Amino acid sequence: MWELFTIGFLAGLALAIPVGPMAILLVNTTISRGLRHGVVGALGMATVDGVYALAVFVIGGIIASALASLKLVFGLVGAAILLFLGVQTLIKNLLLLGKTDLPANVATEKSSVAKTFGTFVAATVVNPPTALYFLAIAPNVANMGFELSFSTATIFALAVLIGSLIWQESLVFVGLAVRGITSNRFRVWLGLLGGLLIIGLALSIGYRAIWS
Repeated sequence: MWELFTIGFLAGLALAIPVGPMAILLVNTTISRGLRHGVVGALGMATVDGVYALAVFVIGGIIASALASLKLVFGLVGAAILLFLGVQTLIKNLLLLGKTDLPANVATEKSSVAKTFGTFVAATVVNPPTALYFLAIAPNVANMGFELSFSTATIFALAVLIGSLIWQESLVFVGLAVRGITSNRFRVWLGLLGGLLIIGLALSIGYRAIWS
């Protein structure tokens, strides 16, 4: 089953590599909240990728029908979540920018890591292209001689999770490196930029959901 594991690992890696709103949110979260929040945020994203991969293999046809009928809803909900996070990030950093003296720990949020995990899971799960990505891969895996059973689906999903998690955690360390070499005020400016980017991408996702 190592061949199937390798295919799943590469599929998870390929899904995670393109820079999108979630990648920006992950880096921005690491810069503002630190390593623990970045690590659990990355884990939340990778977990959803793995669960989608497993679900598509087990009940792919049902998922395909659901996504087709709820494409607009998923798109708008995803856009709304990202818009909320972007506006929240923007407002928080605008308020910090108005302060003349920033304390040493100003960039560290006190929210729980569980809340961070839930936020990233919620924002990732309403991203239909993730499930459609695996829905397109599943028949090709079957054509390679792999039986689409629960055991093969589990191996594939675990490999996807690991591949996705490795890339997401690499983004966390990018954010951590930026956090380590920048001042608090510079991180506030980065937070403003991140908030604007997330808002822009949220509006783009909402537009595509309505007009595509």
